[in-house]
Amino acid sequence: MKKIILVLIVMGLGVGLVSAQETLPKDKTIKVSGQGMINAIPDEATIEVTVQEEGASLDDLATKAKSKMADLFDSLKSNGISPKDMQTTEYSINPKYQYSKGKSERIGFIVSNRLKVVLKDITKVGAVLGALSNDDTAQLEGPTFGFSDPAKLQLEALKAAVESAHAKAEVLAEASDAQLGPVYSIVESNVNMPGPRPMMMARAAMADAAAVPVQQGTDEVTAQVEVVYALK
Repeated sequence: MKKIILVLIVMGLGVGLVSAQETLPKDKTIKVSGQGMINAIPDEATIEVTVQEEGASLDDLATKAKSKMADLFDSLKSNGISPKDMQTTEYSINPKYQYSKGKSERIGFIVSNRLKVVLKDITKVGAVLGALSNDDTAQLEGPTFGFSDPAKLQLEALKAAVESAHAKAEVLAEASDAQLGPVYSIVESNVNMPGPRPMMMARAAMADAAAVPVQQGTDEVTAQVEVVYALK
């Protein structure tokens, strides 16, 4: 009985070894990793603008908020911002309470209207911020810098990673007295795209500014690949 069990175990190990060997290429190969990095300058910016009104009459508040948002639209359009690059992201009505002697009493409402503005022309960021900062009724957040075509940047980083892997493989093949053959396999192991980078700005510092000085800087897009080459 013990002999039968031992034979079965050996047979099982043998099948596992054969199966593992079958996954390997028959020819000699070399496996290398490549890293690619490109420096990219953000080409668009996002600004969040909120108009808020507080008072006792809900109808009056809604009317005021609507009027101020219309003025905001006109200001953005006068700075060359297309309506398709403006998006309302929130409209809310909340009760306003006053607390006294452990009791709460509703004394009015708060109406908020939030707008997201995407600036496709990065050179207009300073002028738009300056125009909006002169309006005491608007609350500003941003700008947040980003990229209009991140997929293109990812492909460029991947191309650089493949070139890096090929250069490594050539050096290793030459050092081992072999010639580099065709690619046996290639795997994308990682692509890192930087997230939106907000720029915090104090409203007091922007007051009465015709154009706010801003600098979008640069970001790094990285990629990593693993490539298996045949050796001749």
